[in-house]
Amino acid sequence: MLFDLRSRGRRRVIKTVYLFLAILIGVGLIGFGVGTGGNFGGLFSAAANGGGGSGTGNITAARRLARAERAAKASPSSASAWANAGEAAYNVATLPTNYSSSVGFTPAGHTALNKLKVAWTNYLRLLPQTPSLTFAEQVAAAFAPPPAGVGDYPTAESAQEVVVQLQPNSYVQYEYLAYYAYYAKDIRNGDIAAAKAVALAPKAQKKSVRSTLASIRSSQVGATGATGATAAVGATG
Repeated sequence: MLFDLRSRGRRRVIKTVYLFLAILIGVGLIGFGVGTGGNFGGLFSAAANGGGGSGTGNITAARRLARAERAAKASPSSASAWANAGEAAYNVATLPTNYSSSVGFTPAGHTALNKLKVAWTNYLRLLPQTPSLTFAEQVAAAFAPPPAGVGDYPTAESAQEVVVQLQPNSYVQYEYLAYYAYYAKDIRNGDIAAAKAVALAPKAQKKSVRSTLASIRSSQVGATGATGATAAVGATG
């Protein structure tokens, strides 16, 4: 288990993982907005857009979601309709009444996240040639590690795949993808993303990126018995 502290090596891995989590969350909080290159900031910008937690803002967001859901169900082959429904669900989930940085999502927030996941699943089925970066970042943020997200790593990974498709030169976005993939137990995809992150990272950052992702990979392979090509993380740079 990751949290078995008896082993000195395990303690070192845990420290590395939590440092990486701190960096991930920190990047997002500094950005305070989806589309800035940090996935987690969107939780707070969306909450602000929802009306500051006022009753009127909550009602408006809920009505917007209901309309978007009806439109998506009426046009189930429309990717844009599902994107609208998903973005509306995200806005409801991240209202101040439904989410706080100290406790995460409330039951109402989780209900909205379920709607977001349905919308994302349908959007992926219909994925347009030029996907929505905003929607993909919102999904990655919502299903990222707690407390910023709910820790649904396969869903976060699927969204991050779209993000890196749209931002192919960002080593940070490939770090996110590797992290989500490893925790989703998708070791092969994690290795590919990690190698890409190392290749794209500035020279001064390559060693740190390689070491951090290798430690996270090791923690997941050891915990699950999964196997993969370890050289993929450190082969580039």
